Amino acid sequence: MAALQAVVFDFDGLLADTEGIHSRAWRCTLAECGVDVSADEYADHWIRRGLGIADLVALRSLSHDPDVLVERKKALYLQEIAAELRAMPGALELLDSLRGRLPLALVTSGRRVMVEPALAQLGMLDRFDVTITFEMVANAKPHPEPFLSAAALLGIDPGACVALEDAEKGVISAAEAGMPVIAVPNEHTLDNDFSRAALVVPSLRDVTRETLERVAGHPSRRSA
Repeated sequence: MAALQAVVFDFDGLLADTEGIHSRAWRCTLAECGVDVSADEYADHWIRRGLGIADLVALRSLSHDPDVLVERKKALYLQEIAAELRAMPGALELLDSLRGRLPLALVTSGRRVMVEPALAQLGMLDRFDVTITFEMVANAKPHPEPFLSAAALLGIDPGACVALEDAEKGVISAAEAGMPVIAVPNEHTLDNDFSRAALVVPSLRDVTRETLERVAGHPSRRSA
């Protein structure tokens, strides 16, 4: 079993209670264009499968420019987080307990222009040694590239890291990168498939240094 050398965190839905905010902002943006997307469809498309607005435009054969939609969604999202953003239970406490003791990385499918303001508002902006956002990789989750990139920047073998994720796409991404994963489902991801995770816990309050060390080196559940 490899010794724990680093911890890699997702952001939306794991550290920050943002999934509902993203959902409302995207569905409102699309509704303004006459496109109806239900909360369940949003959760399946964006959260579970890791698809984005360009994929939705293609799947629905829409004529809208994805970049224009992103800008409108960004404005709505930033407006709402200013009033509604909260850290997930146990998030700040876990980061505080690990800070200065282990290298920490953030691996998110979010765009930097939306992630950084949320990090700053939650007091998390300076907590990570490495941050990987949407713009920094060619392939987003569930592809393993985001986690492999974080491990490379940390200079640590992926198998000596432990990833924490709230959604199916993130668990697959980390597992395919060779990282053991702790899944922490939220209300939007309870029906996701977490069979690739080494451990599933109900809250970050249930994750301790000892938990991470037990999971470290656990054989990642790669696809056949």
